[in-house]
Amino acid sequence: MKNSWKFAALIAALAVGSASAAGTAAGTIITNTANIVFTPEGATPGTPPTTVPSNPVNTTVLPVPSFTIVKNDGSADRTTPDYTAPGQTATARPGDTVVFPYTLTNTGNVPNESYTLTNTPDPTSAVKAPENIRFFPVTADTNNDGTLSAAEIAASTPITTITGVNQDQAVKFFQVYTIPTTATSADKFGGDPTGNRQDNPGFNNDPAVPQDANNSNVTTVDRKDATVIGPKNDPDGNGTPTTAPYPSTDATPVTITPSAADTQTAQATTTTTAVTFTNTVQNTGNRPDVFDITTGQSGFPTGTTVQLLKPDGTPLTDTDGDGVPDVGSLAPGQTADVLVRVTFPAGSAPTNPATQPTVTVTTTSSNDPTKKDDTKDIVNLPSLSFGNPTANTPGGDPTPVGTPEAGAPGNPGTPIIPPATCTTTSPAIQSTVAMEIANLGSAPDTFDVSGTAPIKLTDGTTVNVPVKYYVDTNGNKALDAGEPALTDTNANGTPDTGAIAPGTELKLIAVVAVPCAAAAQTITLNQTAKSPTTGVTVTDPNDTITVGTTPVNAPSKTVDKADAKPGDTLTYTIVGKNTSNANVTKAFIKDTLPTNTTYVSFTATSTATGPILYSTNGTSWSATPIAAPQADGVSVYAGVDTNGNGTIDTGDILTPGQAITGIFTVTVK
Repeated sequence: MKNSWKFAALIAALAVGSASAAGTAAGTIITNTANIVFTPEGATPGTPPTTVPSNPVNTTVLPVPSFTIVKNDGSADRTTPDYTAPGQTATARPGDTVVFPYTLTNTGNVPNESYTLTNTPDPTSAVKAPENIRFFPVTADTNNDGTLSAAEIAASTPITTITGVNQDQAVKFFQVYTIPTTATSADKFGGDPTGNRQDNPGFNNDPAVPQDANNSNVTTVDRKDATVIGPKNDPDGNGTPTTAPYPSTDATPVTITPSAADTQTAQATTTTTAVTFTNTVQNTGNRPDVFDITTGQSGFPTGTTVQLLKPDGTPLTDTDGDGVPDVGSLAPGQTADVLVRVTFPAGSAPTNPATQPTVTVTTTSSNDPTKKDDTKDIVNLPSLSFGNPTANTPGGDPTPVGTPEAGAPGNPGTPIIPPATCTTTSPAIQSTVAMEIANLGSAPDTFDVSGTAPIKLTDGTTVNVPVKYYVDTNGNKALDAGEPALTDTNANGTPDTGAIAPGTELKLIAVVAVPCAAAAQTITLNQTAKSPTTGVTVTDPNDTITVGTTPVNAPSKTVDKADAKPGDTLTYTIVGKNTSNANVTKAFIKDTLPTNTTYVSFTATSTATGPILYSTNGTSWSATPIAAPQADGVSVYAGVDTNGNGTIDTGDILTPGQAITGIFTVTVK
């Protein structure tokens, strides 16, 4: 039983070996000789047996050719591919080259076989056949990674046949094709490596072998053309990664601040003439692409220009010949920077404060022009209006030569009249002027507001009184109780408006404390509004306050004796003083010789500069005092010749506070 078991196992093992092999090679001659072995009857014991061979017989093995190519698809017929059940699949982008490995095996018993390689397209045409199907030997895979790189393909020569394949030998090869660049998403391309056995010249009786064509592969196209452009280092403009503010690359740099709203903003000053933004474009598609860059502008003043530059400052060029500047070809995920230089006249204002001056930068895919993206580069231009209220116009008007609002204290129609008597403790007279200030720029701004009122006093000196500003909360052009004064919110020493939105105005009341001792005059306010951030400045030099003239008080006169006898001398002192707040001209004092007295002398002095002149008729003047005797009832005059022309006329000025003092001496008859 044990020997029988071993024999059965051996037979089974031989059976397995026969099933896996290609069989005996064709043309092999199998020679067989039989033997008869016997011991002759009557032979002495121990006699060796006799062996007698038969005649030899020969059998020649016939060729049984066969081969297979794998991986197979789902077709039950090896001569027809089934592209609905491909043996291999892949996903690729337009322009990609796909590589599928295959193995051809000589499963027959014929050595040194040759096979041609062709492709069988999808019989239903549902899967498209690429135009550049090629086959490469396994030797092209120089790094032995089981596939072919672009470099390996370029360095190898395609094949159309596989030769010298012996029985049971397996030969690997690759089918390679490129997806058309025009392919669209969800397109399917495929190939079917088809092998055909060639006639083997070493055998004349080999039967035909059907082709092996059930080896289809299918590649599904994943076309994704996309592009984004945004602020510097943030092409999708969502604020990630966070990009810190950066200086522009201009001769006079300004700070550019990116935001997560796919914008970046620069605040221009009054001296800014150019701002250069850095924008980053990225290929977010899945294949190389060339991205055109275009721009559009809005809200900028006339004369504004926009240039597209490379990071080195040279002009952006048209690399693909479509007439539009581009960043060149970018691989998937690759980025490139574009400089956008905006040039405008210094001190320009936006066309509309409600519209931020904006350059819209657009990137467009050359692979698919419907794929594009925008980002915005914003230049906030400063502008300011400051002056007297103007109807239906934001901000005041500083340009016309005008006067304060009708009825306001200090208006020429209602001038300030200081009191007749002023002391060091006399309160100032408050005068107000209605004002407006407006932000005509394109970004919120804060404006310092300052002013001075140079006021001449009756003593001839001038004081610069600061103008104080209050918010006219109810817009009635008058200062009301509780209305707040401007404060210094930006801590630079000057009161300011606080932040004012673009296109918004603030109504103000300018307040001047006119000293009681102000001389009669027209006071011109020197007022300025200025942004400490942008430098935009507007002056308002047309507001005035009128100080009226106070009357001149009567001269004073005293005598040295309350009682006198004939022959006694009486001395009269006459003081004529300009007690008003304005200059007076052709001023003099006058006295008349009293009845019952005899003229002795008349002399005068003055606090004004100039010679004293005397007259007895108020018309003819002389520097010589009036001599005695004089007729009864004579009048004597004394004035100051301040202009030195030898007479008293309107060119002689007595300023506020100046006086003429006369000493008139007579004798009682």
